[in-house]
Amino acid sequence: MFHALPGLAHRYPVPKLLQTFLSNGYLAVGLFFLLSGFILAYTYEGQIDGASGRTRFWEARFARIYPVYLLSLVLSYTFAASLPFSTRLAVLGMVQAWNPFNPDMAGAWNYPAWTLSTEAFFYLCFPFVVPWISRRSDRALFWLTGALLAVCVVGHTPVMGLGDWKNHAVFLERVIPLPVLRLPEFLLGLTMGLQFLRDQNAKDQSARDWTSRPLRVYPAVFATVAALSLSLGDWVSVVILPFAVLVYELARGGSWLAKFLSTRIMFLLGGASYAIYLLRLPVTTGARLAMSGLPARFVRFGELLVPMILILFCILVFRYWEEPARKTIRRWCAKDRTRVARLPISPSANSAGN
Repeated sequence: MFHALPGLAHRYPVPKLLQTFLSNGYLAVGLFFLLSGFILAYTYEGQIDGASGRTRFWEARFARIYPVYLLSLVLSYTFAASLPFSTRLAVLGMVQAWNPFNPDMAGAWNYPAWTLSTEAFFYLCFPFVVPWISRRSDRALFWLTGALLAVCVVGHTPVMGLGDWKNHAVFLERVIPLPVLRLPEFLLGLTMGLQFLRDQNAKDQSARDWTSRPLRVYPAVFATVAALSLSLGDWVSVVILPFAVLVYELARGGSWLAKFLSTRIMFLLGGASYAIYLLRLPVTTGARLAMSGLPARFVRFGELLVPMILILFCILVFRYWEEPARKTIRRWCAKDRTRVARLPISPSANSAGN
């Protein structure tokens, strides 16, 4: 709906509050970064130990995100026809958003891919950061989470997108790459994920109730809608507060919203959402071009079909490309580790190891 807003506003009288709400749709990226840190901390806490643990983590992340990322670049190749070779290489290497001397490179080839370049930076940092934070006390973790919330809100980090680079970081321009500016949102999710695990372990020990707390879930939903619907300027970054509450409380389960998000159809759409995000531009552009030759009376109907075409196409991508490719890459990596482990160790190498 965020991407369709210009067309909607041109054709229909869209209320001001709805216009504001939809125009703030880009802030879902902040939720994405926060959720990513939360899930990775929940999944990998205590499992990354030494170089081998870091390697397995990076293998898993590559297998998870690169197949669809590469497909998005293939389908978007017409947008890259005039790009310099160095830019193409940076995009293929997922480092296009890391260059403070050329921030415009971040949106090259397939514009939404800048967020995956930012995520790649987070993945690089994660295996080094999470063991250190895991060793902090409960009190230290609490204050660290509060500090990161303050940085995200007061620093307006969720508002920092590609188009806002120069407006919000003039003094940082040509000094700090964009991923560092968005790192607080990811680290916030990470500390929340670790806190969630500690609370969950305390629950197991005390056998206390662990169901969701509706008095926190539903006000957080209302606060999210309100923050996105009001004209708050840069202070719309305050939405990170209800985002954080929603992620934590929905992870507890029990509420009707958590149950709805756990239904089979939502699991399927959730699986396809990564492809929907990355393939939106090439797929919708291609669909509209295919429909451009239709009679005028069918064009408006065709516009309504475009989102459905995108969703159905991405479900197929998820089922028949993304998941099989991920499993294949993980299998290759496992075989390669087994092969290396079976290699004979030379006497000199054994002496060095001793």
